Amino acid sequence: MLTAEFVGLGVPRDYGENYEGLRLVFEIKLNNPTQYMAYVLGIDGSIFTGGRQSPRMYYLGQARSLMLVQIPPTKSVTTRIYLDLRHDNLESIEKLRAGENPRFTINLSTQFIACVPQQSFIPPPNCQYIPMGSCAQTLSLATQPQQLYLIRCYIPLMDPRSNSLIIKIDHDTWLDILSKLGFKHVRVIEVPAATDIANEHAKAAIEHLDRAWVLISANYEEALNAARKALEELKSYAKDLGFLNEKGEIDFAKVYGTDPKSSLAEALNDIFRGLWALTNVGSHAGRSRLIKRADVEFVTTTIYMLMKSIQENMKIQ
Repeated sequence: MLTAEFVGLGVPRDYGENYEGLRLVFEIKLNNPTQYMAYVLGIDGSIFTGGRQSPRMYYLGQARSLMLVQIPPTKSVTTRIYLDLRHDNLESIEKLRAGENPRFTINLSTQFIACVPQQSFIPPPNCQYIPMGSCAQTLSLATQPQQLYLIRCYIPLMDPRSNSLIIKIDHDTWLDILSKLGFKHVRVIEVPAATDIANEHAKAAIEHLDRAWVLISANYEEALNAARKALEELKSYAKDLGFLNEKGEIDFAKVYGTDPKSSLAEALNDIFRGLWALTNVGSHAGRSRLIKRADVEFVTTTIYMLMKSIQENMKIQ
């Protein structure tokens, strides 16, 4: 049966391939220790990630090969499997590695055909041999009669550097990969949490904002809709406390204790109106991509901070 070793990790551009999106390329070496030719039809890899500080392993998805591989007897061939990611997958990797080297485990499932001598044999426990008839002369290198089998095997991917099933990627390599995936310039910011909230509308606003963050990884339009609902609840929150003006809008001058014609009041009113417009999905029409992740991150983060600021200023009025 085949064995597999980890060779390296990269992105498509490292191999001269153009691909728009988040995709990792795991380079692996398949070893054929047998005396027969193996024609690999497909390779799937169940990929998990974890961290040194956490026993939890997070399932990232299925990596797949995009090419056929022919491995001569007692030889090895290097090939690649490809894993498509979402932003939340990368966020999970970053959270679990906690600033250290990321760790992966990969369970490979291979499917290949081979011509095996007709004498009886016992398949390995992790392989399934499905007979397909006599071998064509073009598939067999032997002169003796052989049987053609479709062989399915589950193979653990070993890291030869540590002789372990845990694949550790060094820090510099991982940062280079993040850079190539578009994560070179990243800042981690703290969004102030709104606490000690008794008002039902204020609580609902926070719930909608939390939901918007979850939806960012799945549906941008629904994330913006959740942010719009948060703004509506924020407006109702201000109404409950008597901070709406005669036009039914938040009276930022009253909230911040300033003159209605001051630049501060006008600026805050413009910010709220701008957020209201940005949470309208139709405002993003006419672009090459309807909505970008950065739009939703900007809107959601700004609403969080605006709400915290309003809450603190309402307390002192």
